[in-house]
This record gives sequence, C-alpha cells and structure tokens, in this order.
Amino acid sequence: MNMMFTRIDAVQQRALLLRDRASESPIQPGLLASALDDLNLVLDELRAAHEELIEQNQALLDYRSQLEIERHRYHELFNLAPDGYLVSDDKGMIQAANVAIAALLQLPQESLIDKPLMLFLPIQKRAGFYDLLTQLHQDSASRALPLKTWETQITPRQGPAIDVAITLSASREEGEARLHWLIRDITRQKQIEAKIHHQAFYDQLTGLPNRASLETYLPKALAQADRQKTQVAVAFLDLDRFKAINDTLGHSVGDQLLYQVAQRLAHCLRQEDLLVRWGGDEFVLVLSRLTAMESVVSTCDRILESLQPNFSVEDHRLLMGVSLGIALFPQHGSNPATLLRHADQALYEAKHNGRNTYRFYQPELSAHPLNPTS
Repeated sequence: MNMMFTRIDAVQQRALLLRDRASESPIQPGLLASALDDLNLVLDELRAAHEELIEQNQALLDYRSQLEIERHRYHELFNLAPDGYLVSDDKGMIQAANVAIAALLQLPQESLIDKPLMLFLPIQKRAGFYDLLTQLHQDSASRALPLKTWETQITPRQGPAIDVAITLSASREEGEARLHWLIRDITRQKQIEAKIHHQAFYDQLTGLPNRASLETYLPKALAQADRQKTQVAVAFLDLDRFKAINDTLGHSVGDQLLYQVAQRLAHCLRQEDLLVRWGGDEFVLVLSRLTAMESVVSTCDRILESLQPNFSVEDHRLLMGVSLGIALFPQHGSNPATLLRHADQALYEAKHNGRNTYRFYQPELSAHPLNPTS
C-alpha cells in the first residue's frame, strides 16, 4: 500500500509539470508533443495504479470471504461439539454458548447470553466459583492466565443438579480477559464410580458396610474419640445356631434370614453408629461418641429384644438369637486389631454362658480363650 501512495505522488508531480508546460505561451509544437507524451505516461501510471487497486480489492474480498468461511466453520464446530462450551468475560458473564450446554441446562441457546454463569451453579458451589474468579484476577496481574480443571455441579431448569467436569482456559482479546469454559457431563462416570465404591465397601446380600469399610472407619473413629476424650465400643455379633437353619432349609432361606436380621439390627442403632457384616453370620458393631457405659448396655438390650419376634422366611417361622462380645476404647485396647481381638474373645464368653446374651471383655479372657461352636 505504501508503494501505491508513492506511485500516486509521482504521477501527481508529473501532472503538475505537464500543466506548467502547457500554459507557456506561445505554445511550441515540440513542447506540446512532449507534454502529450508525458500525459500518456501519466495515464499509463494511473491505469496501472487502478489495476493494482482492483487486484488488492479482490485480494481483500477473497480474504474476507475466507474469514467468513472460517467463522462459519468455527460456528458449526462450536455448536456440533458434544460437550458444553461457554465464553465469558472475566466476571463470569456469558458471551457465547453452544447447543450442548443449552441442552444440558434445558434452556434456549440465546437466553444464556449476558447471564452470569454463577446462576447455573448450586448455591453451595458458588463460593468456590467466586474464589476461582478472584484467583484468576490475581494471576492475570502477574503472569499468563492458568489452565484449570475441576469437578462441580450445574443446575438445569428442571431436575436434579448434574455432575460436570469443567476445564477453564483464558485468553486476552484487545487487552481484556476472555474465559473459555469446557463443560463435560460426568453423571454416568459418577454412577459407575459409585457402583464400584459400593461393591468394594458394601455387602451385596445385606447392603451393610463390609470389612473394607470397617478398616477405613474404625481408625478414624478411635482418633476422634481420643481427641474428644470419649469412648468407642466395638462388638462382635454372632447369630446363634444359624448354621443349623442354613444347612437344614438351604442357602436361599439363610440369605433371606440374614437380610431380615440386618434390617432389625440397623433399626436399633443411632445415626453415628456403624453396623458391618463381617462375614457369614457374623457382624461387627461400632458405637462412637460414648460418654457412659449405659449407652452400650441399652443398645445391646435393644438388639436382643429386636430379634425375639419370629422371622417369616418363605413358609417358615424361625427363631433367632444373637451373642455379643464387646471391647471398649481406650480401656480394652488402643487400636482396631486389639479391640477386635478382645471383642471376639468376649463373644466366645457370651456363647459359653448360654448364648443370646452379651459380655464385655475381661483381661483374664486372654489367658483362657474359649471356642464354642455356633
């Protein structure tokens, strides 16, 4: 373009010179011929400049057309993307939204524009959103805006909150920050994770927590009791003569009986207590935040009483008792292994003393362990 202006200036100077020559009097033929030659040169220069302008204009039109094609292609990709995508300013005000995020939020695409993204987050998640924007402002003052990924939830117009994974990137346009929010629905992933967790930490037959849950829970319960100067009771429960019922009536009846027993036991407990299926017909009970022995005694009494009514399994009316052995933290042990071992010894003492009862661990049991059968 600068070259074009240079050529136009040169043509203008020659045109001025031609005018000066043409105004001389009297007009000389040789001078007139020279002036006409200069005029033709000026016309040629103007024609060349005009053609060059046409070429440049065409190049600009082609470039504009290409930009429009790219814009249309980006818009198609933007809207055909399977994951939600938003563009906002640095305050979280939405400037663009694709079809996927509109479908996820169950709202018209155009209705999202100029809305604060915060409106589509559950109330309990908004404080974290504000913290994120604050951190982005702080980071942008000193260095390039970082890439961040985290899991949260968004709330559609109807239905429960949706678990999403958000990847946030940032750019600068004309000195202003633009935030790009890639939002992926991970509901199915969360469901699979929850299923795997349930299979790993819960008993499939009774629905109760299993040994793996106990191994995670009990150390934390003991640590909390140590800090709060409270007590914890760990009890082994074993169903009396369950093996005879299982062998006589079959495993189907035995499984149904175990499920019903688990339901009755669970109804005897407080919210902070934990009932675990240890295996077979054995259960482990953890009573936390105890301040008095009476709480343990009353719970054991409720358990014995809850099992007194007959169980109805298929066409059978079954009686079921339970024996319990109890160890207390910190009196009978300071760690899970010791407490479980002492509770097991107390359980055998309960069975030895007539079954369908409970016994607390006594130190002398360690010297003379008992092993009655179920």
